[in-house]
Amino acid sequence: MAKPSLFKGLLNRPAGQITMAVILFLALTVLADRFLRGWQLDLTADNLYTLSDGTETLLASLDEPVVLEYYFSRNLAAPYGQLLGYGKRVEDTLRAVVAASDGMVKLSVIDPEPFSEAEDDAVAAGLKGVPMADGSTLYMGLKASNSLDGEAVIPFFTTEREKFLEYDLVKLIAGFNTATKKNLTLLTSLPMQFGPGGAEAMMSGRAQPYVLYEQLSEFFNLQEIAEDFSEIPAETDVLMVVHPPALNDDQLFLIDQYVLKGGRALIFLDPHAEAANPRAYAPSASTLGPLLGAWGVAMPEGKVVGDAALAQRVQMGGLGPDSVKDYVFWLGINHEFMTDDDIVTGSIDNLNFATSGVLEQLDGATTQFQPLVTTSAASMLFDASRAVGMPEPDRLLKDLKPTGISYTLSARVSGPAKTAFSDKAAADAGPVNNPSVSEGDINIVLTADTDIFDDRFWVQLQELLGQRIVVPIAGNGSFILNLAEHIVGSEALLGLRGRGIAKRPFTVVDSLRREAETKYLAEEEALQKQLQNTEMRISELEAQEPEGGAILSTEQEAEIEGFRGQLLETRKALREVNRSLRAEIVGLGKWLAFINIALVPVLIILIVLIRLWLLRRRTAE
Repeated sequence: MAKPSLFKGLLNRPAGQITMAVILFLALTVLADRFLRGWQLDLTADNLYTLSDGTETLLASLDEPVVLEYYFSRNLAAPYGQLLGYGKRVEDTLRAVVAASDGMVKLSVIDPEPFSEAEDDAVAAGLKGVPMADGSTLYMGLKASNSLDGEAVIPFFTTEREKFLEYDLVKLIAGFNTATKKNLTLLTSLPMQFGPGGAEAMMSGRAQPYVLYEQLSEFFNLQEIAEDFSEIPAETDVLMVVHPPALNDDQLFLIDQYVLKGGRALIFLDPHAEAANPRAYAPSASTLGPLLGAWGVAMPEGKVVGDAALAQRVQMGGLGPDSVKDYVFWLGINHEFMTDDDIVTGSIDNLNFATSGVLEQLDGATTQFQPLVTTSAASMLFDASRAVGMPEPDRLLKDLKPTGISYTLSARVSGPAKTAFSDKAAADAGPVNNPSVSEGDINIVLTADTDIFDDRFWVQLQELLGQRIVVPIAGNGSFILNLAEHIVGSEALLGLRGRGIAKRPFTVVDSLRREAETKYLAEEEALQKQLQNTEMRISELEAQEPEGGAILSTEQEAEIEGFRGQLLETRKALREVNRSLRAEIVGLGKWLAFINIALVPVLIILIVLIRLWLLRRRTAE
């Protein structure tokens, strides 16, 4: 009976109540960390720690367990706040993936100490480390494996990909069962396979395929179909149509049915493809006939867009500064005019388009139209004929009257659409093996330019020791490859977009810091000016000729001494100002640290004490 009395007596004392509250808080924290990791309350503005529906769908469909090994040098990252914060975010996201996988994903978090076996394992897995000043190496990468000997790694989680963290993780997991390359079927009239000289260049040994053609060949099983094709290969994972030749209705119907049946397609059309014939005196246009209208989209025929704000500076012949002019048909598109939260464009800095058309969503369209790349508002449409022959850049710039419209150059188009050939679809809808359909959900990307493939507009080519060195000057290659890779991904990948960035500027803190700096820096500036004037006056006095002798007069020495004293006082005041500024900023930091670390526990303790006090009062009554 002694123990209950002692416990009751302890609870009746304030010190005992505080002690018990602290113990209770710590115990709950430990238990929550041990057993409630899967539970979460995401209060971030962009739900950074909540997985998307597509990710959860993919995780629920896993049929083979996946083991994740996250190598994060937490101790080495500790001095670098941004890196440490991102490393923690990666770990939190991985734990959320594990919690949503119903046991199909296992996670190990490893802090590879320098010169340890864990570090050897990280190196063997193919992870890349950042060398530190002390000779150690910082790792922040992921190794994934499954029971079928499938392996994949993310060598290093760079902060540049922070917005796409969930996408990268889902892509890694989704790719385990797709070890083989995807099949890309290409239809084009451009000389992508042989370069500007076409087949003749190949026969003479001068063929230089487009860089993008080579890159697509590396990442996909690339199969090109002839202009007179009569079928789309059944094994096609993605159909890429780039400046197609004139197609008959049967060929258009094949594309129509491929798309309506869920086939993924990337379509690149152009009101004037310079790559087709740079010396052309008439626009080289491409179209898909009635298909765009059936998809709820239009590309104004015979119109190219000019943009004064995005015009590239081009050499027009001659020498001197007047030979370089703004050419409104060649657009250097920066990140501001690309959709920031799309997985394809979110990590691209710039794109180069040339004599591009524009895309518009039709009124009453049943499909969704999501722009990826746009012009600035300082743009207007020109007749495509203005872009052929010998365009006059000055004249074009003078004629450009900004419409205030931001035109769409590339867009995703998805959702329900109907066939453009209803009669054909009805006739083929009978009891055959592969009946035609009259409607379906489409998922395509349309772009109103094909010159983005042309090497001239996005890479510099160099020859070194017989090798062709490719130096990109724009993100056209990444844009095309991202599109192709993304559109053939799983539905989970298609549903993902860039998430809001985790970096949150401390606007209140920055404002307070700026106020403090403004207050002290104004005073510091005045003191610095006073200091300079005093030093200058001392220099002037010391440079004066002594009156009647080699030494300064008593009055001169007294004046110099007085200024030196003033100099010391000014310096002292200046140091005090700097010290006060630092103290105010440090004090602000300590106060914020207290709020972040101690305020919540203190509030919990106060709530517990108030609760106990109310119980005692109620018992006493």
